[in-house]
Amino acid sequence: MTSRQADVVIIGAGSTGLSAAYELAKAGVDVLVVERSFLAAEGSGRNLGGIRQIGRDINEVPLMVAAMQRWHQLEEELDYNIELTEDGYLWVALSEEELSLQRELAKRDASYGIKEFVLCGNEIKDLSPAISDTALGALYSPTDCIADPFRVAKGYFDAAQRYGARFLFDAEVTNLRLQTGQIQGVITNRGEIATDTLIVAAGPWSDQIGRMAGIEIPITPCPNQIIVTEPVPLILPPFLLISSIAVCRQSSRRHVYIGNTNAPGGITGYSKKTDYGELVRTVRNIIKIVPALRNLNVMRTWAGTLDFTPDDNFVLSRVEEVEGLILACGFAGHGFALAPIIGSLLRELIVDGKTSLPVAAFQFDRFKYGAVGKTKHFAHHH
Repeated sequence: MTSRQADVVIIGAGSTGLSAAYELAKAGVDVLVVERSFLAAEGSGRNLGGIRQIGRDINEVPLMVAAMQRWHQLEEELDYNIELTEDGYLWVALSEEELSLQRELAKRDASYGIKEFVLCGNEIKDLSPAISDTALGALYSPTDCIADPFRVAKGYFDAAQRYGARFLFDAEVTNLRLQTGQIQGVITNRGEIATDTLIVAAGPWSDQIGRMAGIEIPITPCPNQIIVTEPVPLILPPFLLISSIAVCRQSSRRHVYIGNTNAPGGITGYSKKTDYGELVRTVRNIIKIVPALRNLNVMRTWAGTLDFTPDDNFVLSRVEEVEGLILACGFAGHGFALAPIIGSLLRELIVDGKTSLPVAAFQFDRFKYGAVGKTKHFAHHH
């Protein structure tokens, strides 16, 4: 490290940290990203690249609409091919209750300019013949997208560096330096960096950084498992969501990617081992919906760690108790899709002192006031 100080230090080089680094550096802020391993090493490189407006919590909707506009400009802005495609999302309803929720959401989202359609059995078959009659209906969002998470990370990384952002990899944060409730610096195993503004974008490990500052961020880590099959002829045009069961998409190279939603009884922790019970459960469930997948060979599996808060909504806010501390964590698998707008909002928070979009629902202090109910959106474990 040439100089051991920065206006802003960001902990975590995932999609949130990278987007924030790019936005801040572009605005002329001296920014340094500290990362304990490498670029997009955790959730940001382990997700399926889905960028959806469908099934969002009401507070997330305006942010997601803004993020979507940014996604369409991002390739040009970063001067990098992120392989953005408009595949659409199809959320399959397995009960009448789910179908009526989908009708409500289609109406609600239309007021934000999001195109969503409730489909019946025949319309689902027209769109995706491989889906079984188990589906009572579905919510279809044709403008939802997919991008390559590694390309997005690399695009942001290169662009941030062009604007002067600095990166310190293989650097574990061991402590924070505080003085009279104010951030003074970040202590790593590779030396100390003086700063008065710190963004914690460390995903499921953010609570550990919080404790160094004397605050408790309520985050539960949860493994999310992905299965990749051998290539098959195209059977799934859109990205499939089956809310209580699985997510599923077919890549341009024809491999099928199947992701679990949280296990029954809730498997938590940081383990990235393949859980075979979970693998079998997910596969059994997906075959009911897409029987054509029955005889496919699994080529590989991997797991990534999601970060859940008590209400399944993320934290994007300053911390009253610690001056200069900003949290951007608890995204529960929504961080990648929201990344372009979260970076913008963090820049606004630091440079302008206020954000252009409403973020009150994501304040850290909401956890202080007792019981926080679960939100009614498509978190990974619903």
